[in-house]
Amino acid sequence: MNHKYFLTKSSSCFSWAFILILFSGGSLFSTDGQAKENNWYLYGQIGHASTDFKADAVKNELVAQSVNYENLSVKDADVGYQLGFGYQLDSIFSVQLGYLDFGDRNFRLTGEVTDLDNFHDVMQATYPESAKGPHLVVLASWPLTNDLLLTGKLGYLDWQQDYQYQINTSDVFKAKRSGNSVTFGGEISYSIFENTLLFLSYDQARLDDYSTSMFSIGAKYQFN
Repeated sequence: MNHKYFLTKSSSCFSWAFILILFSGGSLFSTDGQAKENNWYLYGQIGHASTDFKADAVKNELVAQSVNYENLSVKDADVGYQLGFGYQLDSIFSVQLGYLDFGDRNFRLTGEVTDLDNFHDVMQATYPESAKGPHLVVLASWPLTNDLLLTGKLGYLDWQQDYQYQINTSDVFKAKRSGNSVTFGGEISYSIFENTLLFLSYDQARLDDYSTSMFSIGAKYQFN
């Protein structure tokens, strides 16, 4: 069997439905809290996500399992994003609930497969990991100046990764990974308006075998 192609796939309908629910929920919180101080806010960010993954890991496993291959290329990075809403508990601490997507991963190779079951096992062990799912985060912030804010983040990600690989441009095999991971990161924010912050962010999660991380730019809007 020649010419294999491996590609992750996202459940886009679920992702966008979840995002719409988040924004709808944030709007409701804003409306209900107009008569008193409102500590709810919306946030969104987009950036460069990558997996701590090397092509040598695939090569070594393929060789160990006696799979003949050539022309291996790996995509270990993609565009990632986060969207959600948060609540400011006090002057230091806040909590956020959102949806985090580290993007897709894939690789291509050509070669010869004689034991298909063994090849499936190799794919499970070597496929470059990514993650997407609901994300709960606790944040602690400290002012550097009147407009600059430094924030540390510790979170919990209930993640999954849907992926598929194709053999001979016809046979498609689908699989899924899932798990729970602790996330950590940091932000530096700048206040551009009374209720709007722009921020640079770093987020990282340890998945089953690899770590994935994202550098991003985002914004927070605090309801009045």
